[in-house]
Amino acid sequence: MKRKSNSTAAWIFTLIAVAGILCGLSETFSNYFEEPHLSEQEQAALQISLLPEPRDLPNLLSIAGVKKDKWYGLLLQPAICDAICQGEVSAFEESGQAILRPSNRFYKETSAIVTKVGYNDNHGLLLLINKHQQLAGSISPPYTKESINKAFTALNK
Repeated sequence: MKRKSNSTAAWIFTLIAVAGILCGLSETFSNYFEEPHLSEQEQAALQISLLPEPRDLPNLLSIAGVKKDKWYGLLLQPAICDAICQGEVSAFEESGQAILRPSNRFYKETSAIVTKVGYNDNHGLLLLINKHQQLAGSISPPYTKESINKAFTALNK
């Protein structure tokens, strides 16, 4: 009789372990396939370019314009920012986008990640940050408030 009890406990433990593994895999796959469901034509019309795989970024939630659980734009302000640059930065801030300034402690780390994925000349480039606070792509210039709003409306559907 004792043997049957051990066998039942082993089966229960195995079922719990398998269920835990399946839950973990399910969450991983749902996050992986969660990218916006926009066709290539829709992305082109919105001037959106998505990375093949999003990249983790440092915690930027303390920056104005960062949205939790939503897609948003991030602009890396150049270290030397003249009057024209300052005007662009102000325009992006007014449209609700996040600005990462060189004085921010995460600037160097974020800039290195952005450069590593191929955005070597990222000055003036509006980066796309997904719902999981990952670098997911960019929006190409020229920018208008209307074009930026359309892109984020489509991404946040």
